[in-house]
Amino acid sequence: MILAISGQALSRRKPFNELCALLNRLDVRWVELWPLNMEGGALNLPVPESRYEGRDLSKARDILNAHGIGVACVTMDGAFTAQLVADPGDYLAALRKAIDVAVDLNARLVNCYCYHFALGRDAEIKPLVDVLRPAAAYAKVRGVTVVLENEAHDASGTIDGMLNILNAVGSDALKTNFDPANYYQAAEEPFPHAYDRLKDHIAYVHLKNGCVYNPAVHPEAGRRGTLTGGSAGRYMYYPPYPFGAFNIEAFIEQLGRDRYRGFCTLEPHVPPHRLEEYYQIEAAHARRSGIE
Repeated sequence: MILAISGQALSRRKPFNELCALLNRLDVRWVELWPLNMEGGALNLPVPESRYEGRDLSKARDILNAHGIGVACVTMDGAFTAQLVADPGDYLAALRKAIDVAVDLNARLVNCYCYHFALGRDAEIKPLVDVLRPAAAYAKVRGVTVVLENEAHDASGTIDGMLNILNAVGSDALKTNFDPANYYQAAEEPFPHAYDRLKDHIAYVHLKNGCVYNPAVHPEAGRRGTLTGGSAGRYMYYPPYPFGAFNIEAFIEQLGRDRYRGFCTLEPHVPPHRLEEYYQIEAAHARRSGIE
């Protein structure tokens, strides 16, 4: 198992070279790349902040090489913008560009989302399937796997919902990015139940944990998104991942027993001033758990 850190949290706060320098200090050698980690962007296209067209690929490659950092995964978050989802052809073009960037940077995973394609646990998934089928076909030709991340508020948020999407697309170039904290947020049991049902489809893992926000013990600044399902109306709080509500240590141990050899990426959802503290705690625990 390989340790990585998501570039999202610092993408608006640190230039990419500073983010890579932070990874060097943490002795983490892999990054999950987001569009805003790269300079440039095609301002003539809709939602340029969520896409890779016009990004300075050469400069990003130079920074990665200078710091000895590899790209674990390329993320395209365009499904979170209703404007881009409203034009499926343009969304597909942006996702294909992300796949091209992954190939150019020697990454073999591209992370994407459902969200505005099927917002709500029981939403119709056909609009999402209609873009993921050609995206997966393109990815397969290019030697890339597209991974769909489960999110609590859309049709991917439940175990059945994720399986319905994967089965409807029906491609071995589409797998899932398994985020156990997001299943917890959706009132699904992350481990062992979600893992047991989805393990054959997992190609990438986000390593984070959560619990129900309690104003009596948690700082207000740490209150995050709402829970869904049976816990609807309450909020999430994200402690360092060893200290959340579900048994993430047993989850990591099971990944090892099942011979998962992919990336486990740290993605703490915390205020910026606490990020490095979380990285230190979580990276140290990951290494003790056999994630290097």
